[in-house]
Amino acid sequence: MKQVNFIASFIFLCCSFQLTAQNVGVGTTAPASRLTVVGDAGNPTIPGTTSTGVLRVEVGTNNNEGIDIGKSQTFPFSGWVQSGFNGIAADPLSLQPLGGSVGIGVLAPHASAALDVTSTTQGLLPPRLTLAQRNAIATPAEGLMISCTDCTVKGLHQYINGVWQAMTSGNTGNYGTVVNPVTGKVWLDRNLGATQVAISSTDLFSYGNLFQWGRGADGHQVRTSGNIPTQATDWLAGSGAWNGSFITVFTNWLSTGETHMWSGTAAENNPCPSGFRLPTNAEWEQERLTWSPSNSYGAFASPLKLPMAGYRLSSNGGFSYVGNVGSYWSSTANGSNANALYFTDGYTSTGYGLRGTGSSVRCIKD
Repeated sequence: MKQVNFIASFIFLCCSFQLTAQNVGVGTTAPASRLTVVGDAGNPTIPGTTSTGVLRVEVGTNNNEGIDIGKSQTFPFSGWVQSGFNGIAADPLSLQPLGGSVGIGVLAPHASAALDVTSTTQGLLPPRLTLAQRNAIATPAEGLMISCTDCTVKGLHQYINGVWQAMTSGNTGNYGTVVNPVTGKVWLDRNLGATQVAISSTDLFSYGNLFQWGRGADGHQVRTSGNIPTQATDWLAGSGAWNGSFITVFTNWLSTGETHMWSGTAAENNPCPSGFRLPTNAEWEQERLTWSPSNSYGAFASPLKLPMAGYRLSSNGGFSYVGNVGSYWSSTANGSNANALYFTDGYTSTGYGLRGTGSSVRCIKD
């Protein structure tokens, strides 16, 4: 009996040495890694803190291909890791938490974060795209973020309210600033909603949004927004049937006739970044007088590089004179209308426009 036990112990030691020194294969005689499983692995169970702990590898055609790791087959850890195993290179790795958080570099991810990445030596690297690749993304999701490698403003860009916007630092939100050395005024470097500083008077990426006068950035200003032929009864207009729609009523988008938005000391509905506001009519006039020549060429040659973004008709929401007219709101009310700056290849003026018109907004520092 002692001899049998000795032989059994010797065989066990040999087997242990073999398993430690070589790769182990299941379903293959040439394992490429420490443990290689070829074929249908089934549902092997490795007990954890309870008898239902599971490590499961599934390969098949029932849409369950992947790896599950956790306490049970029904509720693995707080979700599961699923990776494509059907031989397609584009198969994704999908982290699917069930009410929990996913942590990378941290054992206890913060409860408020869906994904908590923790490191003191590495950063988070988003997808890097050229301007052409960014603009070719089909139907980008609201809030989508990329890093642009060749944009006028390089770095992080975010898709917000129907347009891509550069996420620059400072209190100007997504924009840089320019200074007119004659007037000393500080302005944003592009129109609200524009994806880049204008490279010409007809640069469509510099056109930006078209706002109805006195109205906040509720989505109506996006060039792809729909129309609604009903005046708003609330000057906030950010809720109800008007939310996100361009109001087509010919004269004023607001039925109450209030004049305090934009022109008031509180600048209610101010769509500009913190520390900025719409210029007054006098400030536009002061700026216009520094242009040479006094037309669209002077507007583009100025530090502001103003493009001719056209405007949106208050009667039907259609677009007019895009690439031929610059139409920029001021904060100055003019009776039931409001003052604006206009310019073409032939002239400039500071006149008035219907408040229901959609015009460009360029912000000036307080």
